[in-house]
Amino acid sequence: MQAPKSNPFSSHRASHLGNGTVASEYEVYGSSKYAKGNLRPVTLPPNMIGQRLACDLFNANGILLAKVDSVISPGLQNQLQQIPIFCPADQAEKISGFNPVSQLRRIAKTLSEIDERLVRNEHVSSGELNRLARDLYDVWVLDADACLGYARLSRSGRPSICHVIHVALIAAELATANRLDSDKITDIIGGALTMNLARLRLHDEMYASEQRPDADKEFELHFHPIEGKRLLVQIGEFSKPWIDVVSHHHENIDGSGYPWALKGTGITLSARIVRIADIYAARLTGRKTRPPFHWNIQQTRSIQLLARHIFGDDIKNLDSTLVTQLTQALGCFPPGSLVRLNNNELAVVTRRAPGVASAPPQVHSIRDYQGQILDTPRIRRIGHREYEVRNYANEDCSQFPSYDWQKIWGYAA
Repeated sequence: MQAPKSNPFSSHRASHLGNGTVASEYEVYGSSKYAKGNLRPVTLPPNMIGQRLACDLFNANGILLAKVDSVISPGLQNQLQQIPIFCPADQAEKISGFNPVSQLRRIAKTLSEIDERLVRNEHVSSGELNRLARDLYDVWVLDADACLGYARLSRSGRPSICHVIHVALIAAELATANRLDSDKITDIIGGALTMNLARLRLHDEMYASEQRPDADKEFELHFHPIEGKRLLVQIGEFSKPWIDVVSHHHENIDGSGYPWALKGTGITLSARIVRIADIYAARLTGRKTRPPFHWNIQQTRSIQLLARHIFGDDIKNLDSTLVTQLTQALGCFPPGSLVRLNNNELAVVTRRAPGVASAPPQVHSIRDYQGQILDTPRIRRIGHREYEVRNYANEDCSQFPSYDWQKIWGYAA
């Protein structure tokens, strides 16, 4: 699912709402009614004309669009098909029980099992890896914000697997910004998932090590793109964009990358996309020898300033157009960002605003102003009443090693 688009209902807000609305069901600001609790994206069946809604429907900003039991007219169905649709999380299974977070966990488990089989020299097919890439594409389409946020915050599973999944999701955002079709996006996702397949265990060791790699490990790292390409060719047939990602994901446009020292357009678009996604994901999560990079809210006044802040010295080695596109797509507050509110609550950014905004449309508080962890996250709509974002607080993430992050987005374990 792409970043929420502008709301076509804004000119008439809730003009189609039925009578008898119970005010306590919603938060009311002006003439608009907002959901009080968690929302989940849902996909309506293709033809709902004449049918009654099983639950209330909202737009990406939580504004009520249609009430439960409303009969869907042709005009309403057309409107609902043009924008992302959300419903209360506790009612979502009336429409769909699909849980992208559980699917992310399954994908991570399957990829780890594939790696173990390769280590044992057991058979792995290209069809398995292609299905895995398609599955990740499907869950990203369903709820990109939840996928990105969960991949950033969750510390469960092998670090090497968590990283490539996170990179694949970020790469999907950048590929979409380049208007690539679903097949090309899926190939890029597949390339990201398998870019380190030849040396996943080495990446796990590096994540946990408090020392920099020795000469032997440096040699392995330098040539793992070549080994990765060889492994995929051995497994079966993969598309050129997929192979290019694995072979070239450490190349830089100025020729300073490895192992081929390619320059500029000699590096294919798919590889340039994943190179940027790889660096972005590494900045957010870090490892023992390289702590996560904590953003400064003073550096968010423009896209150019934010991009330089995030990528630092690496920005001169990257495709500047792609860097700008990714920064615009994920904005100043990517899903999963921890922020401090003006009432001193600690909150998680759960949804992006359309385009790049100075503040997210909503967050969920997970620690109250007294420092107590909240079992039930509290939704806070930024810009309404008293709630404002004062600063980033990503350094506090380490205080929540076992937090059930999926409930932030309304998904149950």
